[in-house]
Amino acid sequence: MKEDNYRNSEVEMITNQVWKSMSLLRGILPVEHHHVYLFLLSAYYDGIIKSVNIDFSNNLHHYLFSSLEREEQYSEILNVYKPIIDSIPEERLNEVLHHFTMFNNDVLYQYFDKIFDDLLFRLADNQGKYSGEFLLPNEISKFVIEIADIPNRASVFNPFAGLASFATHLDSNQRYYGQEIVNSTWALGMLRLMRLNKHTQIKYRVEDSIRNWPESEDFDLVISNPPFNYKIDPYIAHNFGRKKMTAETYVIHRGLESINFDGKVACVISQGILFRGSDDQRLRESLVEQGLIETIVSLPSGMLKHTGIPVCIMILTRKKNINNTIKMIDASSFVERKGKREKRLEVDRLLEHLFKFNQSQAVVEVPIEQIRKNNYNLNVQRYFVEDFNGEPLIKFVKRISGKRVGKENTVIGKFIRTSNLKDNDVSYQLDLTEIKKRELPSHSIKIEKDCILISTRWKSLKPTLFEYKGEPIYIGIDLLAIEMYSENFEVNPHYLISELRSPQVIKQVTGFQNPGAITSLNRADFFAIKIVLPSIEEQKAKVQGILELSEKFKILQRERNLLAHGKQVKSFDEFASLKHSLGAPRQNILSNTKSLIRFFENNNSEAFLEVKNLYKNKYGNNLTEDISQIKNDINHISSILEKGEQGLVLDNYDLTPISLKDINKLLMHLKKSSQNFTLHFDKASVDEVKGKAINANITLFEILLNNILSNASKYAFEDGNGLNLLVIELKVTEDIMILEIRNNGKPFPRNYDKQKFSAKYTTANPTKGTGLGGYDINRIATYFDNEEWELNLNNEEVFPVTFKFSFPIIPMINE
Repeated sequence: MKEDNYRNSEVEMITNQVWKSMSLLRGILPVEHHHVYLFLLSAYYDGIIKSVNIDFSNNLHHYLFSSLEREEQYSEILNVYKPIIDSIPEERLNEVLHHFTMFNNDVLYQYFDKIFDDLLFRLADNQGKYSGEFLLPNEISKFVIEIADIPNRASVFNPFAGLASFATHLDSNQRYYGQEIVNSTWALGMLRLMRLNKHTQIKYRVEDSIRNWPESEDFDLVISNPPFNYKIDPYIAHNFGRKKMTAETYVIHRGLESINFDGKVACVISQGILFRGSDDQRLRESLVEQGLIETIVSLPSGMLKHTGIPVCIMILTRKKNINNTIKMIDASSFVERKGKREKRLEVDRLLEHLFKFNQSQAVVEVPIEQIRKNNYNLNVQRYFVEDFNGEPLIKFVKRISGKRVGKENTVIGKFIRTSNLKDNDVSYQLDLTEIKKRELPSHSIKIEKDCILISTRWKSLKPTLFEYKGEPIYIGIDLLAIEMYSENFEVNPHYLISELRSPQVIKQVTGFQNPGAITSLNRADFFAIKIVLPSIEEQKAKVQGILELSEKFKILQRERNLLAHGKQVKSFDEFASLKHSLGAPRQNILSNTKSLIRFFENNNSEAFLEVKNLYKNKYGNNLTEDISQIKNDINHISSILEKGEQGLVLDNYDLTPISLKDINKLLMHLKKSSQNFTLHFDKASVDEVKGKAINANITLFEILLNNILSNASKYAFEDGNGLNLLVIELKVTEDIMILEIRNNGKPFPRNYDKQKFSAKYTTANPTKGTGLGGYDINRIATYFDNEEWELNLNNEEVFPVTFKFSFPIIPMINE
C-alpha cells in the first residue's frame, strides 16, 4: 500500500510538472490550440522525438515533421497539427521539447496513459466551453458500457464519437467503429486511443454520422452521446415520417435499425425526450408498445461540465421485453458532490447496488400498463413517488377558470408572475402594493375572488393567499388559482397553504414534475397530490401560531417601509441640485450621440464607408456600435446618479429577480475597456436560461463586470497581442448559475490572493490603479449573497486568472 501511495504521488507530481510546462505556449498559440502539446509529448513518449537529437539550432521544424511523417500512426494526425506546430517559433519549440527531457522519464513511461488522460481532462476543464472539446466524464462513459452488458467479442458503433470516450472502456477483443466530424476533435481522440493502446482494434474516422451512417445491421451495440437539440436536415427527417428531428431521436431510429437481434442501443441524451409532447410523445408510445426500451437511468443536472441540462441514459433493445416492464433507475443518490459545482457519479457503488437489487429506492421495474396510464410519460422520478396516505386535492379544491383577456383590447392591470408568489411559512399573502400595473399578455386570466395561487412551473408550489378587495389580478398559464368547494370536507385556507409547503407534498411535486429547462407540473398531477386533512378544529389549532407570527411580520414590514421612505426623501433633497447641474450635459451627450448614430447609419457614400473602414481597421470595432456604447454608458451613469448622493451605497439598489435571458443579453453586449484583448462570451443555451432568474440588481451586475474588464485591461494585458483573450462563460443548472471570467494575460504577483485583491486601496500595481475596483467587486458580490466567490490565481494554468461567481436560481416565468 505504501508503495502504491508513493507511486501515485510521483504520478501527480509529474502530471503537475508537465501541466506547468504547457504554459510555455501561452502568448504563442491561441488557447484552443494548446492541445498540440499533448501531440508533441506523445511523440516524445513513442521515441519519435529523441532527446539526443533535440539540441540543435537550425531547422527544428523540418526535423520534427520528417520524423513524424515516417511513422504511420502519426502521419495522418500530423495533417491536423502541422500548421499549429509551424506557427510556434523555433526557439520556443526547442524550449518545449527540452522540457520533456527534464521529467522523471521512468515514471512518465510507466504511467503515461494515466498522465495523458489526466492532462486531457485538465485541459478541457481549464478551457471550459471555449475549447470546444466536450469530454464525457470517465465515470459516465464507463457506466454506460457496463450497464449495456455487451458480449465479449462485441462489435460497437459510436456515431458522434467526440474524443472516443466510450472506446476507452472496451476490452481488447471488442471491435469499435467511431465517427467524428471535427478534424481537431478526431485528432485528439486518436491520440487518446493510442495512449491507451486502444487504436489497433478500432476504426475511428473523420466522417459525418448523419450522412454517412454505416449500412451494417449487425452491431452488438450502437452507443452515443449526440449533441443536444441539434437539428438535422428536414429531408432526412422526412424519411422517418417527421417534419423535424434532432440528433438524439435520429440515433434512436438509426441505432435500432443497425443492431442485430440481440443488440442494444445506448444513448446519453437530454431528459426532455422522456416527457415532451408532439413527435417525442409518438416516439415514446411506439417504443413502449413495441417493448424496445429496456432501461432508463436518470442523472441529475450538472453531471456534464459543458451543460446544465439534466440527462438520462436510455438502453434500447431490438428483442421485445417479454416481462412488459421497463427498468427505471434514479441515480441521484449515487452522486458525489465536490464543492458547490462539481458532481461525480459513484459508478462502482451504483453498479454494485444494481447487481444486488432488482427493486429498491433507486431501482424499480415499471409495468407497461402503468406507463400507459401516465400517458407514456417516462420521467423516472414519477415512478418513485411513494403512495401517501391522505386525501387527493381533487376532492376538496377546484380551479378558478376566470375570464381570458384576449387580443381584442389593450388591458392594463396587475399581472402576477411566479416570482411574485411567496415561499415563506409566515408571510404568504399576496401584497398588491409590490406589483406595478402593466400591459397584460393576451393569455392572461382575470381573477376576482379570494383564492390560493399555485405555481406549476417551479420546484415548490409557492402557495400564496390572495384576498380580493375590489382590485382584480391577472395570471398566466404557469399559475393556477384554486378555491375550496367540497361539501364533504371543511378546509381552512391557511392550513391548506401550510400543508402544500410540507415535505410530504414537496416529495410528490418533485416526483410528478418534468425536469428540464423549467420544471413543470401538469394540472392533473397537481390535483392528484395528497395531503392529511384532519377536522376543521385541528386545522385551525395548527395554524394559530402561524397567523400570530404573520401579523407581527406585517407590523415589522410597515415600520421598515416607513424608515426607508424617510431616508429616501432626505437623499433626494440633498442630491437634487447636483442631478440638476449634470442634467443638461448628460442630455447633450445623449442627443449628440443619437445624431451621430443616425448620421453614420443613414449615409453609405463612398467617403463615409472609407471612414468606417479606417476606424474598423485601426480599432477593430464598428464605429456606430462604439458611438452607441457611449450612449449606453451615459444611461448607465444616469442610473447610478438617480440613487442620490451615495451612488454606490448598495442598500440603495433593490435586489429583484433578473431574468437569465437578460443576463445573457447584457454579457453579449459587453464592451471591453481597451483594445488590448479579445473578449469572448460563451453564453448559456436558450433551454438552459428559459424561465430562470437570479436575485440581483442589473446596474450593480454591470458595474461588477466592468470592474473585472477594467482590471484585466490595466494589469493583465500590457500590449495588444492578438492572442490576448478574456473569456466569459455562463453555465446554468437547475439550482445555480455560474459566471466564470478568465484571462490568459499576465498573472498576479505571487502570494497575491482574494483577500488582498478585495482590500480597499490595495493594488497589485499602484501606478495603474487605486485598488477600489477589487474592493467594489467583492462588496457587490457579497451584496448579491455571493460572499464565497472565488479568485483563482495560478501562474501555470492556461488562464492564470479566473473569477467565479455562483448565484442560486429563482423562477422567472412568463418572461
